[in-house]
Amino acid sequence: MKYVIGVGIASAATLLFSMVKNADDIKEKRHIINLKTNKNFRPFRLVFIADIHRKKLPEEFLGSSADAIIIGGDLTERGVPLHRTADNLRILTRFSPVYFVWGNHDHNVGERKLRKLLEHYKVKVLENESVELFGQPNLKLVGIDYFGERESKLEKAFADVRKEDTVLFAAHTPAIFKFLPATGNPQLRMAGHLHGGQIRLGKIGFYKKGSLKKRGSGYELVTNGYGTSTLPMRLGAEPQYHVLDIFPEKI
Repeated sequence: MKYVIGVGIASAATLLFSMVKNADDIKEKRHIINLKTNKNFRPFRLVFIADIHRKKLPEEFLGSSADAIIIGGDLTERGVPLHRTADNLRILTRFSPVYFVWGNHDHNVGERKLRKLLEHYKVKVLENESVELFGQPNLKLVGIDYFGERESKLEKAFADVRKEDTVLFAAHTPAIFKFLPATGNPQLRMAGHLHGGQIRLGKIGFYKKGSLKKRGSGYELVTNGYGTSTLPMRLGAEPQYHVLDIFPEKI
């Protein structure tokens, strides 16, 4: 019996060690995407990263250039030192212009301080609005604060989007995706929040694993996220961020 208990304890310790190690084994996922469009746009490279939480980005975070970086919410969380968040923003903004949408944890850290930090690093906060990308009027990025207390978010966010525009959409949670067709039809939708379930037993998890999927004429990207929430552990849902090379495909 002692032997069995000892083996069980050793196995549990090995599993816990592996889960902690897995949380630090962050993968760069590369994708090539062709977006159908009525009007051509210049190809570009986009980085999407979400759910950084308590993680510290390495100085050499990106090994290549990017045209834009989107932070898909939960840049930080309660208890994270402000200087760590500042360091992460310094690293990200060194590579390209950065856009940010709010996550649920971001609202809990002292919103005024975080806004000042984002402003200091010239990060564009997207709060239920759209922006032109790279000086191309027909290429739009729409961002929404899903967890804010404002009404008519989608109507406001898509107010300046035209039918002929090529549209990218970013929110913290993919729960908003099902409401988009009535307001607009982004060719690329991006979100995080779910961490891919974070700890999975094979195919079993609290949430589906993150993935890039073709949806009709467009794509949906739901990331497993970069960091962790509650427990600094992962199993079966690797931490990740995404580098997307995006090209126009003429309709």
